[in-house]
Amino acid sequence: MPSLAIVTGSPASGKTTLCRALAAASPDGLHLTTDRFYEFPAHPRDPTRPEAREQNAAVVAAFCRAAAAFAESGYEVYVDGIVGPWMLPVAARELGGLPVDYAVLRIDLDEAVRRAAARDGPESERAVRHMHRAFGDLGAYERHAIDADRPGAALADAFRRRRASGALRLDWEAVSSGTLARRER
Repeated sequence: MPSLAIVTGSPASGKTTLCRALAAASPDGLHLTTDRFYEFPAHPRDPTRPEAREQNAAVVAAFCRAAAAFAESGYEVYVDGIVGPWMLPVAARELGGLPVDYAVLRIDLDEAVRRAAARDGPESERAVRHMHRAFGDLGAYERHAIDADRPGAALADAFRRRRASGALRLDWEAVSSGTLARRER
């Protein structure tokens, strides 16, 4: 059976570190970094701006297709990127036939800003604050949140436990029909 997990959250929440560790722990592990897909357009738009909506949907569709191809080929796929609940209908069109686990990493805003500034420079603060706000109220997807304010091994263990319990599995039918919010709230 295909194995696919989407690990998301604001910038600097630990997505890449977690996905690398999870993929490395499996002989068939695959870490799919979605940031690379935003480099493909010759004239990319800032993905945090409203005018990037169509670009973002195309990018999400593209990396979901790639993730599905790897999962269907037997890889244990960990998708590392910003896939907020607002983009799950796009993901559902591409992945709706596959079982997918969805984890939203949560981290303190000041810690996210600090980590991003150390990695990307101070100009990253606006994007971090914007995306941290966007992931602030997950509504029906709150059960997919994982506290990422912990060391790497502890975060990987928390992810594995939540995944094994089934708590992270997406209900594609509910996502596609828009009934998820009504059923899970």
